[in-house]
Amino acid sequence: MTYIVDKIILILLTAFLLYSSCSIDRLVIYLLVGIIFACLNGYFENKKILIIPGVVYVAAIIFVPELILIAPIVCYDLFGQRLYILETIIGVVLLGTIDDIGIISIIFLLVVTLLAHIMYYKSNRNENLSQQIKHIRDDSEERNILLADKNKHLIERQDQDIYVATLKERNRIARDIHDNVGHMITRSILQMGALMTINKQEPLHSQLESVKNNLDVAMNNIRESVHDLHDESIDLRQAISDLMDEIRDSFECAVDYDIGDNIDRKYKYAIIGIVREAVSNIIKHSKSDSVDIIIREHPGMYQLIIHDYVKNKAHTNVAAATKNIGRTDGIGIQNMQDRVKSLKGNISIDESNGYKIFVTFPK
Repeated sequence: MTYIVDKIILILLTAFLLYSSCSIDRLVIYLLVGIIFACLNGYFENKKILIIPGVVYVAAIIFVPELILIAPIVCYDLFGQRLYILETIIGVVLLGTIDDIGIISIIFLLVVTLLAHIMYYKSNRNENLSQQIKHIRDDSEERNILLADKNKHLIERQDQDIYVATLKERNRIARDIHDNVGHMITRSILQMGALMTINKQEPLHSQLESVKNNLDVAMNNIRESVHDLHDESIDLRQAISDLMDEIRDSFECAVDYDIGDNIDRKYKYAIIGIVREAVSNIIKHSKSDSVDIIIREHPGMYQLIIHDYVKNKAHTNVAAATKNIGRTDGIGIQNMQDRVKSLKGNISIDESNGYKIFVTFPK
């Protein structure tokens, strides 16, 4: 925008010089030539193309000396493109036109031309500073985005660590209750049964039976609580990662895990069981080189995809690489189907590109 303002100022000054030095008809023609030249620099992407009109202008002022009056407009762009040779030639021609246009006009022309150089230098410096500021601002914005993304991942990692630590603590509490309190209550129930066998007299026998019933209820409650704690302490993501670690040395593994932490334990057991069976079959039978596991949660269902396939098909045959891995008469496949059927889900097997197990569980 500053370049346009500079050229408008130069055009106005040049128009004043033309008005004082030549007729109105020539003023319009010469001014139109200057405006055309001023527009060329903004129109062409290749700025070096100004060499052509610059040479044409130098040739024109030799035959039409009065065209030297629009030199400030021309020199503004020539200076910007560092075409100093053409400017030098224009200066030599300018000195040769002193007798034609007068010394005062020459002085005014020199001052305006010098002003054109100063204006371009200032505008170009401001433009460069503006570009630098934009780059700095863009870099700062990019760094802020990267920092926010890293902070987000850090918070997610911290939340995951806290979640895993919480699950481990729940598992420890469940184990302690089972090993200590559960065993003590079980021993008390056995002792109470022995006392009831020895003491048949009433009302002692009835009182002992009441105490034994209370202990049985307490034991059942503890057993249910321990099972709930143990079930909640199962980290599905970590369990899948541990299973994939068993084959990472021999296969290129990729896990796409996108499922919430509030999944019911029956789905956890089913998914872990299916993945464990698939990993076992892959270890025993597969000659592929890549294994992908996708676990996703959708609004109405859970989705599990296990794809064992040959990534580099040039050195092996897909059918041969997956031979025997998915025999429908195998116990492993039958176990998978039973797990899926128990949760009213669907399972399909595709052997078109390796071996793919596709499972869906309705919520």
